[in-house]
Amino acid sequence: MALERAGKWIVGVLVLSMAGCGSGGGPASGPNAVPSAAPIRRPNIVFLLTDDLDVRTSDMMPRLPALIGQHGLTFTRAYVTQSLCAPSRASILTGQYPHNHRVLDNTGPDGGFPAFRRGLEGATLPMWLRAAGYRTALVGKYINGYPAVGRPDYIPPGWDEWDAQLTDLTQDRYVNYFLNENGTVNAYGTKETEYETDVLARRATSFIEKAVADGKPFFLYLATDAPHLPAISAPRHATLLKGTQAPRVPSFNQSNVNDKPAFVRNADLLQPKDVRKLDMIETDRLRTLLSVEDALASVLAVLAANQVLDQTYVIFTSDNGLMLGEHRLVTTKNVSYEEAIRVPLIVMGPGISAATRDDDHPVLNIDFAPTFAELAGASVPSNLDGRSFARLLRGETVTDWRNDLLSESISYTGGVSAVLRSANYAYTELESNEKELYDMRNDPYQLVNLYRRADPTVLQTLSARMAQLVNCRGASCRN
Repeated sequence: MALERAGKWIVGVLVLSMAGCGSGGGPASGPNAVPSAAPIRRPNIVFLLTDDLDVRTSDMMPRLPALIGQHGLTFTRAYVTQSLCAPSRASILTGQYPHNHRVLDNTGPDGGFPAFRRGLEGATLPMWLRAAGYRTALVGKYINGYPAVGRPDYIPPGWDEWDAQLTDLTQDRYVNYFLNENGTVNAYGTKETEYETDVLARRATSFIEKAVADGKPFFLYLATDAPHLPAISAPRHATLLKGTQAPRVPSFNQSNVNDKPAFVRNADLLQPKDVRKLDMIETDRLRTLLSVEDALASVLAVLAANQVLDQTYVIFTSDNGLMLGEHRLVTTKNVSYEEAIRVPLIVMGPGISAATRDDDHPVLNIDFAPTFAELAGASVPSNLDGRSFARLLRGETVTDWRNDLLSESISYTGGVSAVLRSANYAYTELESNEKELYDMRNDPYQLVNLYRRADPTVLQTLSARMAQLVNCRGASCRN
């Protein structure tokens, strides 16, 4: 049956790639739906992490639904613990909130790779999976500020295959970059065939083939730069998607922001030239994502060709979202609004029924590490803040899941800005002592700040709950 499904998938790729959106021969469809079945004991795990991809932009990706969305489970309430690259990636690898792993920014004394290396780099997800017998690979972006000073050949513990972008050396990320390939530093970008996402895709598929040949279960962490700015597309995509616009939601270029914090009130109303520039930025971002779709299709095709597609979980997500003109904020992150803290999350794999498309349980990026560890049968430390959502993947009824979650930002002086997100509310307390409250059921675009007119009892309850999570550690963070 696996071989039959693989054959159908490969034929579908060839047919649809020729009839697709002109992406230069990249595959344009996904595998046939995998019948629901009990998860196998030691599945493979492919984790595809994009960079700065908000949910609305992911909804505009032309081939993502056919590749994975129609065959997987979409988590409609997936969030990050901080809407900034390095803290988010540290949360993914450690299963901890930023206030516990202490990577608080992309740069500076408490930011990026230096903070991660001197903290928890020696106790991360790949180490737990490797100890359980998995072959591990990182392909693409690791942590902002990598590599270590004077050590571009440095390979962190836990990784069998290491093809990491050297962010400190890279210039235009997509077309002028360096990779540390298992300890050897190589420069790329002078040839059309060296477009970064394409090179990463080839490294990823090669790793899969080798791991399958060796009979090893594997964990692949494939982290693209796309669609991070400056968004430079592959030449084959440079003229596609003309006329694309940033989503014109009700909060786009909001006219009245008098009830918002000062940093929003001080943002200028976007002028027509600003809107045109933003639309061009969004077009460029989407063009870079066409190559991500090609990479995803290549990964799925090699899994099918090697008869392991039915044994592999494939996860598509992002490290944070991005503001695209909502509340006048342009390409802004590390803020508490929904567009920045919410991310796409689609999971396809064993035991996931294509008949169940959406799941509205709130999940966080700190949940990835315990989830993958449970799927792999790996042991994890007791200090993880996240919890496994493997039962949700299996479609089980879960009555003890969390009802709310926290996304935070901690300054170098120790001040905290955070948003408590529940099904009903988004409650924000900023370091500046400004506060916001939004009724997310009736005002999902966060147009009207209700804080000054809200029931004091409600505010006290939300503030107390936020204080619990801002100071939580381990088990106390999970419910």
